[in-house]
Amino acid sequence: MRKFFIYLKIIFMCGPAIIYNFFRYLKYTRHPEKYSFEKRYTMVRKEILFVLRRFHIDIQKEGYDILKDAKKPYLIISNHYSLMDPVMLIASSERPITFLSKKENLKMPFVGQILKMLQAFTIDRKNVLSQVRTLQQIGEYLKDESKPHVVIFIEGTRNKKPEGELLDFHPGTLKIAYKANCSIVPATMYGTFRILKLNSCLRKYPFFWKINEPITPEEFANKTTIDLAKEIRDKMNGQVNDFREKDKLYIYNGKGSVRRKALETMVDLGANS
Repeated sequence: MRKFFIYLKIIFMCGPAIIYNFFRYLKYTRHPEKYSFEKRYTMVRKEILFVLRRFHIDIQKEGYDILKDAKKPYLIISNHYSLMDPVMLIASSERPITFLSKKENLKMPFVGQILKMLQAFTIDRKNVLSQVRTLQQIGEYLKDESKPHVVIFIEGTRNKKPEGELLDFHPGTLKIAYKANCSIVPATMYGTFRILKLNSCLRKYPFFWKINEPITPEEFANKTTIDLAKEIRDKMNGQVNDFREKDKLYIYNGKGSVRRKALETMVDLGANS
């Protein structure tokens, strides 16, 4: 119940700003090519940070300089737990990034507008030819050194059981890096599944994000996408297990009753937001 009232408070505090920015951003979403990507990204990130401050999220990231100091765009491979994932990645990255998303997300309030502002690539899961064309477009996009990093959720859909292993990866996604001759950066996250849960009521919500060292074209040139996907998945599974233990320690070292803390560490057992 407390979380419900927190949501009401957030709506009253952030709602007017979100509505204002919705109309303010219309010109950017209709004609994004007229404005620099950096300008659009800065505007989006500023709004996201404004909203997330009301959720009291504690972002803990490791290896971010890998993205920040990159001289070329990377293909970032991430796991996927929640609709909050792209929002949290933008909040965590001062360096501009964009995404590959299913086209249905464009119709979602707030998230859809963000995707349009960032000219995110969209994919039609029912149209194989459309999927191939989109992946080819991303490959060409990443050849341009002036472009932002591109994030792809390689599981293909949200993992609704964060207490378990990552879902199977889609190896075909990695062909983008092979054709673009760009490095692949595995980025592992944990914690976004809890942020929107009504039965979660932490004073602070930890979000863990680890950016791994780039896998260069020279390193994966002689590997099949299937073998490479397995290697990356095994590594990220290990990191998720580490995050799970850090998450428990974070909660138990925080404020609140022992019972409340025990329940919070089990929120992921029913996570499906």
